[in-house]
Amino acid sequence: MKAHIVFVTVGVVLAPFLLAQHGRAGAVEAGGIRSSRETADQGSFPEVSEVLQGRQFATRFEREVFFLRRVREGYPAHWSPLLAANITVKDYVQAPAKLLRFVEALGAATAGTDDRAASTNLAAITSDSVFYANTNAYRPEILRAAASALIEIGPSGRRALADSFNERHYHVDAESLAEIAGVVGKSGVSDPRLASALAATAFKFTATNGGFYPRCTEQAVKNLSRLPESAAVSAAHLNAKEVLNDPGRFQAVVDGLAAARAVMLATNLVSLEHEVAAKLASLTNSPGLYRDELYNLDVRIRQTLSQFQTGHGKPAGDAIENLK
Repeated sequence: MKAHIVFVTVGVVLAPFLLAQHGRAGAVEAGGIRSSRETADQGSFPEVSEVLQGRQFATRFEREVFFLRRVREGYPAHWSPLLAANITVKDYVQAPAKLLRFVEALGAATAGTDDRAASTNLAAITSDSVFYANTNAYRPEILRAAASALIEIGPSGRRALADSFNERHYHVDAESLAEIAGVVGKSGVSDPRLASALAATAFKFTATNGGFYPRCTEQAVKNLSRLPESAAVSAAHLNAKEVLNDPGRFQAVVDGLAAARAVMLATNLVSLEHEVAAKLASLTNSPGLYRDELYNLDVRIRQTLSQFQTGHGKPAGDAIENLK
């Protein structure tokens, strides 16, 4: 039997929750937490009153978080089916507010638990193109909420989120990767997998035509710079070989460093400017697109170092002096 979703009054708050029995009295609404179907081995989904233990809640959100925690801890056989029943492409397209509320409550309920089932179901939103590249709807707020929840869950969640950064995702919809990168950067989390994922997005991934997506590159660099591992990870790519091979991409890279005010990489940028200037000099009599890209990169590097000096004083100032 399918569960019906019933609004139950808690103080002055109306909170939608599932009931497992068909035909239960109440005002049925299209927008609560769905239960899974009953199965012979799992039995009926527990009554709401049984799960909530007679507790009172100040808000609907508190009630839903408690409900999810209780199901996870007290009714493990129903946990994975409950998640699958509520994280659906249909809701992503047709009921985004409901799905967003569920994702936010799930994130709060599973924070610090390293719950693999929650990680797997949430990661579908950030890694499956039926969500992030759905042709009928684009819900960046749900992508951000899922990414934030995955980070809070723990190692399994962060691993699943890092796996969302792959070249296929980059090919299909780089814009959603930029959205997720913003959540990672805002979190400031220390996680080598996530740092490596942002670095791959910024420095390695290519579009199907061999090019790159400037905004995605810039956002990946900007948000990588907010992570504890950023200096070492970024510095590994700020070398003459990579930069001179793809000066167009590194214009976006430098834009990302400027946006993040990544002063710790000022010395690296000074070294790169010398390499770029030397290459430009060797191409004085060879005009063309490549030389134009190098020139634009050189301008960006100098502008960025100047900004660093203005905003942060001596460390970047010393680097500027070495540039002169």
